[in-house]
Amino acid sequence: MGQKSWRGQIDYALQAIDQRGHSKHAAKREHGNRPGQAVPGVFSDGYLNTVFDRAITLTHWVAEHYPAIRQFRALHPELITEYLAEKAATCAPSTVRTHLACLRKLEEALTARGWIDEAIVPSEWAVDPTKVHRGAYATDEATAINAHIGRRDAQYGQALAFIGSTGARIDEVFHLRGDKVFPVERRVELLGKGGRTRRIQVLRSEVLSELNCSRRFVYLEPGNERTWKNGLEDAVRDTADRLGIQRRGVHGFRGTAATEFLQMKMDLLGASEHEARRELAMWLGHNPQRTEVTYAYVSKRPT
Repeated sequence: MGQKSWRGQIDYALQAIDQRGHSKHAAKREHGNRPGQAVPGVFSDGYLNTVFDRAITLTHWVAEHYPAIRQFRALHPELITEYLAEKAATCAPSTVRTHLACLRKLEEALTARGWIDEAIVPSEWAVDPTKVHRGAYATDEATAINAHIGRRDAQYGQALAFIGSTGARIDEVFHLRGDKVFPVERRVELLGKGGRTRRIQVLRSEVLSELNCSRRFVYLEPGNERTWKNGLEDAVRDTADRLGIQRRGVHGFRGTAATEFLQMKMDLLGASEHEARRELAMWLGHNPQRTEVTYAYVSKRPT
């Protein structure tokens, strides 16, 4: 495969299953396919282009989150599962179904080229047509949950306040380093997916002044590696139930922060929604070109 680009790898892989000009019906009879069962190969220009485009989308995501991976040989089921989970959280079920079907067809092509020895798309992965992304807590809901948890566990309350002011992922909070907090600049450096870092401005500077930055890690310490994140998730879930608030998990606080960030950019700074969503995507640790991911946190504003 040499040093082919992602695009070159996709093009060469799909050539192995290119059946344009042949009869799909005849191929189905030849292979004895049952109704609803996929037929090996790609038989139309339109579908070939769709598979190619979805494969490009996957490689853009891989380049963003796992920049060290540059060949399809290195892909694995856990990575594909993570990718599909993000799509399920940000796209309509019909769109996710298209992504899933195209990934299975890409897998067929990679197998035909001998680039992978086993399936990389989990066979049990299916689209839930009823699944709706949990979205964000309303500001008063986030405040109530945070206050309740803070009274019982000050560190968890502080962590939720930090997420609400930075939009950080729970893993980014857990691995926050004391020397990466800059209160004077109102900024913090977060270690995100794929080992990529981003230095962002916080929504409220007082959150930073409350952190204990004398330690190497603000929250991580020997003995709590396996319990801290689960404990925070459990606390948020149990408190939401106690207060009669719909469960949205710790991720819901990330959505609350995203909503505030977008509102600030549009209402206070005069940015257009598209401009604001590009900045929001970067702030949340995504590619600024992928503004569609922001709709998982903040729905489109009515025009």
